[in-house]
Amino acid sequence: TPLDTNPDGTFTMSDLHAAVSADDQHMPRTRLVCLENSHGGHSGTAVPASFADAAGVLCAEHELVLHIDGARILNAAVALKVAPAELSRAAATVTLCLSKGLGAPVGSMATGTAAHMHSVRRWRKALGGGMRQAGVLAAAGLV
Repeated sequence: TPLDTNPDGTFTMSDLHAAVSADDQHMPRTRLVCLENSHGGHSGTAVPASFADAAGVLCAEHELVLHIDGARILNAAVALKVAPAELSRAAATVTLCLSKGLGAPVGSMATGTAAHMHSVRRWRKALGGGMRQAGVLAAAGLV
């Protein structure tokens, strides 16, 4: 369930808590929380690490996976003057886009625990993802 966000790209943890589905056989279970940093819906606002940390605590309490869509996480890290790892330390998985501010024509990367990455690779294949020789294109991001 998408949550309404504040102008700074955050929402309240009480709103997140309320959005977690109860264990009801008639409803799908909440299993995943996705955050975006920087937040594209708010003109690329860099969201502080404390927000993801708070979401990580709530996710742990409810046995949820926290994912950070970090397409522009390096931009957020520069804006906040912190290491990207600080912005993503609460997450089980993080993605990074190589074509948004890094100079590569295409490409994205995902990182996480071995178990989560196994699942990521299976879903990528199931949904038709994957390119041969993508490294040649992604190498442009090394500039």
